[in-house]
Amino acid sequence: MMTGNHNATENAHPDPTVLAGGMAVITGGASGIGFALAEAAVARGLHPALVDIEQEALATAERRLQAAADAAGVEVAGFRADVSVSAEVDALAEKVRERFPGRPISLLCCNAGVGAGGGVTTASDADWAFVLGVNLLGVAHCVRAFVPGMLRQDAPGSVVATSSQDGLCAAQGVYGVSKHACVALTEALHGEVRDRLSVHVLCPNVVATNIVTSVRNRPERFGGPVDTGEQARRVQDRFKALGMPPARCAKMVFDAIQTGVFYILAEAEEDPGYVRLEAETRMNAILNGTRPYRPRSEFIAKVFTAPM
Repeated sequence: MMTGNHNATENAHPDPTVLAGGMAVITGGASGIGFALAEAAVARGLHPALVDIEQEALATAERRLQAAADAAGVEVAGFRADVSVSAEVDALAEKVRERFPGRPISLLCCNAGVGAGGGVTTASDADWAFVLGVNLLGVAHCVRAFVPGMLRQDAPGSVVATSSQDGLCAAQGVYGVSKHACVALTEALHGEVRDRLSVHVLCPNVVATNIVTSVRNRPERFGGPVDTGEQARRVQDRFKALGMPPARCAKMVFDAIQTGVFYILAEAEEDPGYVRLEAETRMNAILNGTRPYRPRSEFIAKVFTAPM
């Protein structure tokens, strides 16, 4: 257990400056929400350790952060790892410790994720293994590799897992199953480390990221990269054009660390109240004995079906 005055009372660090000077380990850190979290971490005096499966994107992200890091007096480091492989995450934790000996890990963002898998009646074993390997086991591997050390260190700490609105509403497909599991894992972690670390789960609406084409990084053991096709590329373009800026999610994360909010309902400005409505709709179905369904969102319909 941590000592001193570092406990995350009420799941919060009301003074966010207590995290400054520590490490921010961010998976999926080379782009999207992960990169935005790294930018926000630098601005708050944290040393970002970017983790990603894409080596070239990782190098680019390091270069993009360098000027801001120099101005803030923090160091940026990139580490390539496949979070679906337990041994690679364990090796990552050792590399971080070797690169930054004695520096506490103040923030762990289990952010790496893939949007894939298809329907539960058609998904292959490889589809299930790929999506659950990243979206669920990737979080579990990082929690196991880093959280015990965070509990032992004499410093404050926070853990954030990136789920999705799909983790709170009636699930659809393999992706929805994986994101429900991510929420459940984070809830379980909160129960285990209550008031020693703050714990939060990010559940965003559509964000301007590359998640729709994430099968480009599908490892060979899961069947290898997949050509998503023209339709998926058009949806990806709409994600980028219409989705909320990743920086909006990053700000919500750091606000939650300060206030103690566990479920971060990151709603798009174009779709206010929808993530909350999805969660309420699912819970009402559970409590009232009705069937699961998703309320319609005109914004999401436009993202997934509108012509470009």
